Amino acid sequence: MNRFFLPIQTLLLSYVVFASPGLSADQQLNSLKNISAAGAPFLTLKMLDQAQPSIDRDLYAWILWEQERLKILSEWEQWNELLVRVEGLPSDIPLQFQQQASTYQIKAYIALGQNLTARRLLRQQLWQDEAGESAEYKSWRQLVIETYLNEERTNDARIAMLRLQQDYDEYDKEWQLLRARVLIKAGRFEEAIDLLKSRLDWQSLTLKLLAEYRNGLHKPRTLWDLAKKRIDSIEDDQLQLASYWSLAVIAAESINTVSQVIALESRLGIDRQDNITPAPIDADQLWQAYLDYARLVGNRSELLMGDDQSWLEVADNARLMTPIKARSLYALLMTESPQEDIRNQATSGFLKTLKLDQQAHRVLLDQLFNRSQRFSDAAQIPVQIRFELVDMALKKADIIEATRLMSDLNSIPPDTRELDWLLRQARVLLLGGKLEQGNDVLLQLLQQYQEPNQEDTDRILQVLFDLQNLQLNEQAIQHFRRLLNLAIEPKQRREIMFWMGDSFKAMEEYQRAALMYFQSAMFTGPDSMDPWAQTARFNAAESLQKAGLVDDARRVYESLLKVTEEPTRRSVLRHKIQQLWLTQDSG
Repeated sequence: MNRFFLPIQTLLLSYVVFASPGLSADQQLNSLKNISAAGAPFLTLKMLDQAQPSIDRDLYAWILWEQERLKILSEWEQWNELLVRVEGLPSDIPLQFQQQASTYQIKAYIALGQNLTARRLLRQQLWQDEAGESAEYKSWRQLVIETYLNEERTNDARIAMLRLQQDYDEYDKEWQLLRARVLIKAGRFEEAIDLLKSRLDWQSLTLKLLAEYRNGLHKPRTLWDLAKKRIDSIEDDQLQLASYWSLAVIAAESINTVSQVIALESRLGIDRQDNITPAPIDADQLWQAYLDYARLVGNRSELLMGDDQSWLEVADNARLMTPIKARSLYALLMTESPQEDIRNQATSGFLKTLKLDQQAHRVLLDQLFNRSQRFSDAAQIPVQIRFELVDMALKKADIIEATRLMSDLNSIPPDTRELDWLLRQARVLLLGGKLEQGNDVLLQLLQQYQEPNQEDTDRILQVLFDLQNLQLNEQAIQHFRRLLNLAIEPKQRREIMFWMGDSFKAMEEYQRAALMYFQSAMFTGPDSMDPWAQTARFNAAESLQKAGLVDDARRVYESLLKVTEEPTRRSVLRHKIQQLWLTQDSG
């Protein structure tokens, strides 16, 4: 475990944006755009918070940065965060940006399925004086059509489309795709095919495939094969994968139940929205497919309804070779068996069929239990699965969701260690703001923790880091000391001394911080200069400097300079030493 070394993208971004004083605000913003495009949008948002110019100091620059923030939130479908941001904007911002922000707001409501709210906001915009002169006017009218489509109001969508066509002669890609969707929805498949026939972008190709299928030009198996062939060639484009898997779901409806399960699982494992299906594909469709497939397997295996133990044995035997079959059987037993023990075993088996280290399976689990009508109340979710969902929520820092899932769980679930139970309780309480209760649970855990192992100690340390992040450093130090009194791994013992130094430093007890850093550095020997020791000695020197022990700090920096070869680090050390000389001279 090493909390000290930051991810490479964090270091790179910090260097590019902040360590280069010559960068203008525009250059900084471009750097952030590149980081977001490289796949780190949430890091970009954090850095935007730090670097965005003040609205009072430079309104124009602030708007440019805010536009990028809204764009990132929209592209990565962070709709709730986007709504909070837009609704918190000052009322006196320039009209043009106000209208852009309103468009983002409306799209967020549409994505969340709140079409009536979106249309109310659209009416407000469209009925304004001189609304037709706004750069957003055409987009607003297209969004009205979008809401009609989502509500299955096909005729209203078609009429609105025809009126818009009368007013505009030129159409962009977005408009052409919307027209195609309206035509498909209205059953005018040949017109949609003709509209899209010259377009080669993947969005048009998927809609054209759908129109051709609905027009009888492809059989279900052909559509499945065409979609799968394209899926196999896509490397890393989640929205495109989602769209082609949606086509596979449509084809699978007319193939067989196992194909339905395969397609629905794959589609629901991608947390992106697409415009292929008339209504979003949801988890309840997959639950029904699981049950249909399980009953088919049961019939083929001549299993008797009510003989749940035999059904469980078939599922267990299928788990390694055919996990989809096993998941379907487990799903049936989880939801329909009257025997609590069978339901618990089925739940455990279901979880074992998933690879929760993979993003797709984590998304799938979230969809099945957090976004299904079957489990609209958290109390209906099997306890073992609630635990997994709590961990997932904590990793995303979604404390509200973690608290919802942990509510009313007052006893240790079956097949769950008390340590795991207490760790989850402590984290949810602490991060949910119930600091005293969380610390009490942690104290109870450590008092019972007498036979340490590396994995469990690492997990306990993660909760102690939460204490530090919450500025509960005295409590963290007490718990660190309890761990040091146990027979923990030497490497962990060395790390704990370092983290204790961090807590003392946060409390501005710099001499005690330096002492802990030195103990960590010299754990393997008084002359140790391995990378960990060098980092700890550097921190010790900084603490000595803050404690006013300037000569001690300089000697530690000089000792590090003797063993450091990397040019950048040598430059930092020389700068530190020079600062100390200047401090002494000025004194």
